[in-house]
Amino acid sequence: MRAVMAILLALVVAGCGSEKQQAGGTTSECQPLAGGGTTSRSGPGPAETMYLTDVTVETLDCADRVVFDFATDQPQAPGYQVAYQPGSTAKIEDGSGNSIEIAGSAFLVVKLQPAATAEITGEKIKLTYTGPRRFTPSGSRHVSAIVKTGDFEAVVTWVIGLDDQRPFAAKATDSQLIVDIG
Repeated sequence: MRAVMAILLALVVAGCGSEKQQAGGTTSECQPLAGGGTTSRSGPGPAETMYLTDVTVETLDCADRVVFDFATDQPQAPGYQVAYQPGSTAKIEDGSGNSIEIAGSAFLVVKLQPAATAEITGEKIKLTYTGPRRFTPSGSRHVSAIVKTGDFEAVVTWVIGLDDQRPFAAKATDSQLIVDIG
């Protein structure tokens, strides 16, 4: 019994008792996401349509980060609205109204406007976003799936499927929208 107690005490003193196992490794307890909350976030849109070029997911120490990149010849902050929606409305394709399967139990809807994934000049169409409509990030803490559900009438919509409703923060910079989820 003394040997077991000595081992437990050694583990606590070494700090092993204050850590928790998370996807991607063992890290210390995380602090609340700075500026995070669960209420809707939005930013005013620019005067001209912005063209989406990339969507990436990054796993931070205590959060997941989803970054929406826009054409750099338009260095301005994109217009956006980020809000939780129930699955019954989040998992619907814009324009068609078709139901879309999205993994997760909470759904963070990201609307970018005015935005598009292709430039249309007369009869010519130049795709600016050529990535997948749907992807499952590996090693993320909370993000189960990211799915493009719309590109209709200058509104590009993505849904982030999460393991649970979590605080998030949204920040628009020149040519990017950054959504941190923790």
